[in-house]
Amino acid sequence: MGFKRRRTKAMASRGDAGMNVDGEDLAAASALQEAHLEKQDPNAVWAAVAAAAAATTVARGRQDDGALVDREAARPDVCREYCLADLECAPEEWAERNKIGSGSFGDVYKGVSPYDSNQVWAVKRARVLTNDFQTEVKEMASKHHPHLVRLLGYCIDFNPATREMEQILVYELMQNNDLESWIEPGVANPLSLQQRLDVLIGVAKGLQYLHEFGIVHRDLKPANILLDSKMQVKIADFGLVKPSAGTSLGSTVAATWVMGTPGYVDPACESHKATPAADVYSFGVVMLVVITARKAVHVTDDTHTNLSKWVAPLVESKAVSAFKDPCLDAPDDLVLHLARLALSCTAMPTASRPPMSQVLVDLVKTREKVFGAQANRIASRIDKEIEISFQPDFDAEIARVKNMGVSGSSSGSA
Repeated sequence: MGFKRRRTKAMASRGDAGMNVDGEDLAAASALQEAHLEKQDPNAVWAAVAAAAAATTVARGRQDDGALVDREAARPDVCREYCLADLECAPEEWAERNKIGSGSFGDVYKGVSPYDSNQVWAVKRARVLTNDFQTEVKEMASKHHPHLVRLLGYCIDFNPATREMEQILVYELMQNNDLESWIEPGVANPLSLQQRLDVLIGVAKGLQYLHEFGIVHRDLKPANILLDSKMQVKIADFGLVKPSAGTSLGSTVAATWVMGTPGYVDPACESHKATPAADVYSFGVVMLVVITARKAVHVTDDTHTNLSKWVAPLVESKAVSAFKDPCLDAPDDLVLHLARLALSCTAMPTASRPPMSQVLVDLVKTREKVFGAQANRIASRIDKEIEISFQPDFDAEIARVKNMGVSGSSSGSA
């Protein structure tokens, strides 16, 4: 089917070098966003809409001339900018039946690319607006790792139906949902010991990569740890600003540093900026959840206790059966070792916690000890294959982008 409006500019991420986005379009989008965020009168908003439309027309003209279809636009590390019309067609105008999840950032819908029916998307629609959105997109688009969910595109556009700005992220869809759904009590197919170790190692690798760039996730939890069709683990929602309590669509979000989910958030972050040690704390809680299949906050009668505090005395007394997931087929000494490693991640003061690099080394050695060196070699090969998949053949990418330009020109004139 054709689209009345189409915009296929690309943002080639270059680490800290910035985004390759047309200046006219960014200026128009920024004017549109500022008009809405500052709650100016409707006439000002519609004036901004007109400016954005004019800039889009200029950008489309350049695209039709073929100026935007070059080797740079065909780079594999491209995060594309979409207009709202593209994304409304993808999830059938945000049908409730296509809603696959909700989080602190917004609601997530399953969608299909309007340009490639074989490409299935996870479309995350922001519940609030933030002035830092473009900065966050730049940060996420510049990071590529086998254990991070790939950002495929984004949208900053005005919705005439609601007279509101929209901020939307487009990710690859992870077919096997999140880790939380695999470790719930009574799950039909509980994860094996090797699968649990693979998940923990994958998350540790992803976090270590982020920390090397000075990025703190700030909200690591099983719901943000996703599994693809081959049960490979990837971290989601890194680099996102979460809304403060009481904020609503159209308000500016200021909660850019202290955040998290009860049970997973580092107590030391209550009055300080989040640091990599805060992610280490959250990872330790995730480890305990994976070992015990219990919630991060343990509830007994009217008492609510953080899982780490509940597990600690049981680990000290070596009462493994009291906290180990009954579905986990693992020897007690191995479970004790993993529990102690998890508790070291949640230790106070924060300076006593191991860095993610040290935690990763321990987990990799543990997997090798239990399953042999071959298990680590296989995992490394899979990671390498995923890395290679980030770099498709340039000629194929160039042809695909050119075809998109041609089809966009014909549909735009319909």
